[in-house]
Amino acid sequence: MTGSVQRMESWLSGRKLTALLLVGLAGLAAPALSAAQSVSASEREALNRLVDEAAAKGLPAAPLANKIQEGLAKGADPKRIELVVRQMATNLETADRLVREIEPAAAGAGREASVTLLAESLGSGVTPDEVQELRRVAQATLSTDKPPMSAEAVASAAKGLSFIKDARLPVADGTAVMAEAVKQGFRSHDILDLGREVKRREGDYRAGRASLRALRDAIARGDRREQLFRDSRTGAVDRPASTRPERPVDRPAGRPETPQRPEQPVRPERPSTGRDR
Repeated sequence: MTGSVQRMESWLSGRKLTALLLVGLAGLAAPALSAAQSVSASEREALNRLVDEAAAKGLPAAPLANKIQEGLAKGADPKRIELVVRQMATNLETADRLVREIEPAAAGAGREASVTLLAESLGSGVTPDEVQELRRVAQATLSTDKPPMSAEAVASAAKGLSFIKDARLPVADGTAVMAEAVKQGFRSHDILDLGREVKRREGDYRAGRASLRALRDAIARGDRREQLFRDSRTGAVDRPASTRPERPVDRPAGRPETPQRPEQPVRPERPSTGRDR
């Protein structure tokens, strides 16, 4: 009987421990649940209305919907989310207008991607006037037998320029770098990587160890993206090889003959004794 009571108490203790663990786990998940529950139906409807309005204008709606979901998941204030999404919608509308001017025939997924990337550039600090100047400079460098810049090329160059602006480097020099990359036929992802690499080496450019003008000249010579920053990972600097005067070494005219070893003396044979018989 005593053993049964002890087993019952042990079982109840285990149940209590399990219950405490479940309560603790529920407490860890509570902030996310409370954040989602803190958004009222009217606030959620107002956010969704921004997405519907953008889609009605023919703008890419996915970036707005993704930003709303991201904000809600992080428990951000719905009013703050609304301000961010409204600014994104404004940038999308401006980017859409620019793309229509650059490539009126653009349509489908390619056009939507260009509008989205160009809107990101505007959100990162590039102005519409800088986009127009970038297009003008790049177009002037193209030969007459080449087609005008596509919306994709302009959007990629603008995004690359946004990295250079973020590094607080001269916009005019950055524009020249991007324009030269377009002229030399850099692909969109290469142009983006070019801007990212400049941003990564921000310290070198700001300290004068590298320059955007030298980068532009290297691109004009035909260097590709993988060649431009090939030596930047090691930080090695080319130095002339050290030259040490050679010391004259007196060498004998000929090698001396190796002395022969003396022959070993022949040991005399021992005389035989009667024991051997």
